[in-house]
Amino acid sequence: MQYQYVVSAHKASSVLASVSGAFTLPEATDLVLAKNNRIEVHTLTAATGQLRQVGGWALNGKISTLHFFHPSDRLTGCILVTSEKFQFAVLSWDAAEQRVITESTGEFAEVTGRPTTETKIVAVDPLNRVIAVYAYQGIVHLLPMDSTQDPESAWRKLLRLRGRKRPGSQQQSLGSLSIGSLATSNADTEKWPYLARAPMTDGLMIPSYLQTAESNSHGREKGKEVAHAERSSDIYPIMARYIHELKVVDIQFLHGEADELPAFAVLYEDANMQRQVHVYRLGDSQGELQPISEWTSLSLEASAAKLIALPGGNVLVAGDESLSVIGPDRQPLGMSKRASAVTAWTWIDTDSYERLLLADEEGVLSLVVLQYADSRGQQQVQDLFVERLGSTAVASSLTYLDAGCVYVGSHCGDQMLVRLHTQPLPRSVVEGANQRALHMWDETANSTKILAFPLGDADKVDSQTLPNTFVETLELHENLAPLVDMCVVGIGESSNRAADVLTTGSKAHEDNESAGSVENCRSAGTQPGGNYGSVVSCSGMHNMPGLRVVRNGIGIEQLFSADISGLLGLWSLTIAQPASRDSPAMDIDTDDAQLILLVLSLVNRTLLLGWREPSGEQVDVAEVALPGWRLGEPTLAAGLTNDRRHVVQATSSALVLIDSVGWTVQAEWVPGEIGLAAISAVSVSGDQVAAAIDGSTVVYLEVHQGTLVCVGRRQLDNAVSCIDVHSWHGAAGPATHVAVGMWSVNDVCLLALPDLVTAAPALSLRMPQGLVPSASAIGLASTGQDSLPRSVLMCTLGNTPYLLVGLGDGRLHQFALSVGADGVIVREHKSIALGSGPLGLTPFVNHGLLNVFASSDHSAVLFADKHQTAHSDTRISDSSQRISKLMYANVDVLGIKRMAPIDSLGLPMSMCLAVGSQMWIGLADPVQRLHIRSYALPRWATPHRIAHSPTQGVYAVATIHSLDTGGSLTSTARESAVWEQLALAERNVQQQMKTSSQLHNVISATPPAEVGRFTIMDSQGMDVLASVLLLTYEVPESLCAASLKYLQRPAPNAEATAEAQAAPASLANNNLGESDSTAQMLSGVFVLGTSVVLPGEDDARWGRIIICAWDATQRHMRIMNTFSVVGAVYALVPFRGMLLAAANGQLMLFGWQCRAVGAKANNTTKVCDGVMFMEDPDYELVLLCSQQTQITALSISVSGDYIIVGDIMSSASLYRYEEYVIAASSGNWANGQQSGSEAAFAGQIRHRLVPVARDYSGVWTTAVASVPPPLAQNTARLYPNIIDAEAGFLARQNATSYECAFRGVSQERFVVADAYNNIIRMARAEDRAAGDGSGVDSERLYVEARWHLGDMVNVVRQGSLVMDIPDPEFPGFFRPVLVYGTLHGAIGVIASVEDGRLGRVLDRLQINMAHLIPTPGLWDYGQWRGYSSDQRTSQAFGFLDGDLIEQFLDLSPEMQQLVFSGGSTQASGEAVAEAEHQMKSEFWASFSRVEAEGDVAVFSQMAVSDIGQREDVSLDYVVRLVESLTRLH
Repeated sequence: MQYQYVVSAHKASSVLASVSGAFTLPEATDLVLAKNNRIEVHTLTAATGQLRQVGGWALNGKISTLHFFHPSDRLTGCILVTSEKFQFAVLSWDAAEQRVITESTGEFAEVTGRPTTETKIVAVDPLNRVIAVYAYQGIVHLLPMDSTQDPESAWRKLLRLRGRKRPGSQQQSLGSLSIGSLATSNADTEKWPYLARAPMTDGLMIPSYLQTAESNSHGREKGKEVAHAERSSDIYPIMARYIHELKVVDIQFLHGEADELPAFAVLYEDANMQRQVHVYRLGDSQGELQPISEWTSLSLEASAAKLIALPGGNVLVAGDESLSVIGPDRQPLGMSKRASAVTAWTWIDTDSYERLLLADEEGVLSLVVLQYADSRGQQQVQDLFVERLGSTAVASSLTYLDAGCVYVGSHCGDQMLVRLHTQPLPRSVVEGANQRALHMWDETANSTKILAFPLGDADKVDSQTLPNTFVETLELHENLAPLVDMCVVGIGESSNRAADVLTTGSKAHEDNESAGSVENCRSAGTQPGGNYGSVVSCSGMHNMPGLRVVRNGIGIEQLFSADISGLLGLWSLTIAQPASRDSPAMDIDTDDAQLILLVLSLVNRTLLLGWREPSGEQVDVAEVALPGWRLGEPTLAAGLTNDRRHVVQATSSALVLIDSVGWTVQAEWVPGEIGLAAISAVSVSGDQVAAAIDGSTVVYLEVHQGTLVCVGRRQLDNAVSCIDVHSWHGAAGPATHVAVGMWSVNDVCLLALPDLVTAAPALSLRMPQGLVPSASAIGLASTGQDSLPRSVLMCTLGNTPYLLVGLGDGRLHQFALSVGADGVIVREHKSIALGSGPLGLTPFVNHGLLNVFASSDHSAVLFADKHQTAHSDTRISDSSQRISKLMYANVDVLGIKRMAPIDSLGLPMSMCLAVGSQMWIGLADPVQRLHIRSYALPRWATPHRIAHSPTQGVYAVATIHSLDTGGSLTSTARESAVWEQLALAERNVQQQMKTSSQLHNVISATPPAEVGRFTIMDSQGMDVLASVLLLTYEVPESLCAASLKYLQRPAPNAEATAEAQAAPASLANNNLGESDSTAQMLSGVFVLGTSVVLPGEDDARWGRIIICAWDATQRHMRIMNTFSVVGAVYALVPFRGMLLAAANGQLMLFGWQCRAVGAKANNTTKVCDGVMFMEDPDYELVLLCSQQTQITALSISVSGDYIIVGDIMSSASLYRYEEYVIAASSGNWANGQQSGSEAAFAGQIRHRLVPVARDYSGVWTTAVASVPPPLAQNTARLYPNIIDAEAGFLARQNATSYECAFRGVSQERFVVADAYNNIIRMARAEDRAAGDGSGVDSERLYVEARWHLGDMVNVVRQGSLVMDIPDPEFPGFFRPVLVYGTLHGAIGVIASVEDGRLGRVLDRLQINMAHLIPTPGLWDYGQWRGYSSDQRTSQAFGFLDGDLIEQFLDLSPEMQQLVFSGGSTQASGEAVAEAEHQMKSEFWASFSRVEAEGDVAVFSQMAVSDIGQREDVSLDYVVRLVESLTRLH
């Protein structure tokens, strides 16, 4: 079976909810965010206005609501979290462990209830007594919050009665839970009254079928049973109560006295579509909710949407156009406001409730001030005022923190941290700090560029007429949501890589014949980075739309390059003291100048390049000839001494100490002084030098008072391949050891300085299984000449000393060490394949942090995880003892042989690179795995579709501009400006293009609410090249880049001969600049599909397919052809030189076909600046064939001749493209397109689309994509041998035969995403399997795998984000084939696991991790990932959760061993097999969607198991397997 491995490359960034309070410390101001299924904790530093992330954790469920409450008897508060699958949890912070712990958990699912169509509503009593949850229509669930009573007493105390279980409900009690119980138990901790944790031991959750197992480790007594908190059958702490209202809009608890029972207000919509408020109070003799008689039903504004509780039992009702204060025994108080729906609110002061912040759907932040007066002994609102503060992103959540700081969480734009001011900000502050938020047009801010569309979008009016603002932007956090569309672009096709900062100097070398000469110096762009790429997404909407370029790895902006042959090594030296003025190096103008010197080692000599700083606007790189240097032989190493005024040059014949003042030789050491011949390897670090002489002799020297002193000497048994003398302390102290790699044995020795004695006696090596060290060395456990050490480096990354070893085959070994007075201890040993060629290791500093550059054919950068929250040993609280996790980031330049960092003032973070036969100087991106660059679009211009043409080097972007701003201050100006250009477009376009007559018949004075626009952008700098508005009421729906094949028009044979002679006119010149090799194709064109919805109608009557291209020579957009269709064109895909289109319920195939004889194209017309309507004189777009689909086809994907179509309601259908030849006796054309005699067309080729198979379930699809077939060499590996215990299960189940179950499906596989956040993989059965009597239906698509992602997938594209680096241990078994984007801004990778046994191992690891490792909330993992829709729920299978599996690397070795062995239990194999058999039997008994049951029954692991025992693999093998998977993203 072929598993699909799904992993997130970029987590969801949309903020669903946010709360603040003292969560981590009593005096802290913490911000807790909910992002899909993750929670993040940040702490505010009020003085600086900065947020510091404390940590982030994933929950087993998509978060629905988030509430903070602070019990009166606790120093810190708690968080109430609810999920989309009717679960809840109470979380708190463990300060000792520095992590979130679960205090209570449970669910409030109903069997007979009908879930609400809107989001769930949760309200918390202000006095922390009860929680109300509205998740089902007409039902309110109530949860007590008394933390000092048991569940029954809590309800008796609150309601003075015992709650009764309502028939049909699923309320449950799981006992009690101790605070901090995820660690060691504490008898003195507080108790929560309901819902218990799962039983745990050694930090693991223990499944019920393993609770009686005997323990063999960690001090547990043999035969001791693990305590299990059973569900109670007597106490029902969660009460479900009926209310009369069905369409509830909001619920809020009222402020009241402590001696009063809790009461809550319900805002609802009645049958007459009027909004009203009812109030209920808890408690009577039957425990039902009672309406409060003092409240009367008042009709409110029809758009009332928010309830806000006020003192005195009143509520503030917020609508689109007004604010109203209502309450018992008082007259309503109302005030009008700007017309816009309120999206979020927060109190500034919760003690007096006088100031309230409101955010609306246009991104306007307003302040509501309430004035109170005493009335009948209570504070009543007498008046209220509203003032506009400024603009932010459209808020989905609003949280006031402290000191005027407000966090604006958004689903539509970037997350913002803003500060409120009492006085309007000066214009300079707005343009500087708020430039990104307010979308200024003339500048760029940080990594954001504003894209200026042509005049007419009226968004420029906003920036010129904005009123005064009181809002200052402090921080911006990138948000990709909502990610509507994206394209995967190869590295080098979209990067902006050019800078004329460096130029060649006047003293450049002119001898082009000598080895290593500077042959050609130039400034150029980055070379393509291979078969991986970046993602360009359409993200954001409303007032913060934009394009996002998401790139995995580290980019290098090339500033300078020179062709230098024979380049072996390079070093960069920054000389602090300038040379004397009579120095032959170069002239200097200032005394404080410094010299940047590049030392290049060539085949038979050394070349020096350099420049002076400061150097002005440009840096002149020149070749220099300095005395004292041995330029006639290659250099082995070069480095500066600690005083930064002396240079050590190492060659094979000598070590030379050179004084930079005058460049004189101050000292020299030759190996002949000790009777040796030649130097083979050298390492220079400050005043310390280590060298290998005659292969096996190690010499240690120090620079002392201007001389080179030999301090130590050691003869080794084997030849030295590499050596390093860097210090683990960096600049804080000298090196204490020398690391030596050896040729003949795959070892690295550590020699203590200064005597070079073997450090092995002090090394307590704790190596993983299979990596046993030799007696005096750290073993690398590898064989072969290419697997020998080529580079070694000692450094400290994070807080952990590391010894890094690079091998000849591209594999890196990393040893985490503990270095102290007692010696060196190896704490952890890992290895990973970074490339396939020799690996070189170079330390460098980026943004103040030490990193390591690993140069190879596929280079990477190693760095410590900056946001490491889960350490490899969770029981260590001292951060200094924790092992810093190493991260790897790919470099987007291939074939880097050497790297040297440049310490330059003018070029910070620059580096010198040896790339092939070139020497580069470039600037590196900040070191992180994922880089995001934003390009802001005009306000209210939502990006809808994007495509990229690599041949033209441009992007095409389709946007939808909103004209209805809901009463904006600039709405009139915006509409006027857009209509000015819209009128011009209509006058020119409607007269020239082939438009339907329906549009001309529509006479309406009502302006459209939206306007479509099509834009061409440069891929280098995202500059707008040309842009045009679409027709009235026309909006874009689909877009693709295509190359169309020239087709001959079908005609009777006599006419076809004449037409063929006249046809090639455009083949010779298609006016787009194609070369001869592409003369038969119309390449580099964009195809846009649109829809036209007329006023008063809901569906599109017709749409258009528009062919256009960018003419780089004439610098204009050329509209070449249009084709009108019935319905909206929802999908476009290029196919075999033709074009597939989905319009409503039709799948159509178009071709670029020769015009009929005598047919003429329309005249060339200028539509607007940069846009020409110029039809092709010889060819046009024609319909070749069509096929009826189900209801409405939304997406298309192709695989060979097969076409998969995703329908809005009818799942997926499979079609096959066929070509056939018309026979002489045929009667009609195919598909009934033309009638009459076909004798004259005999022998000509026709096209047709044939239905093949379909899925008959009602799946609401959102995206489909074809899965490439497995590699030929991996086909046999998909079907491993069955384990004996599982084969017995198949026999007991009478399952399908092994051959049919595993090999009865063809290679046409497709991934389907649906509207319920699921991913399904489908396949068509082969024809041979359908006819072998096995019951397989060839006309049906079979479900091979299904899984709940938890986020709606909007788009799936073929491609990869990373380089395809072959892993010698797992060659080609993991192939990243698909990239997906989701509604909440996540980008993920779907990879094919083309080895069935490896997939089974990972499946077992996934189940063990899910069952044994606790997560915040303690929600069930199977319920989280189980397939769920409105029709059915079932267990997930066939997919591997990469986010969960890769957490295995964050565990300590002890915890890894526990998970690997299934919890270190010794349960009998029969018990585990029987438990697994029972689970699988129950699963298949209730699930009949998959016919190939034997396939899934064997591979879907449903119980904890000992992976090593079942699969015969070692723990180290599994670790290396998971590490290889991390390279997929």
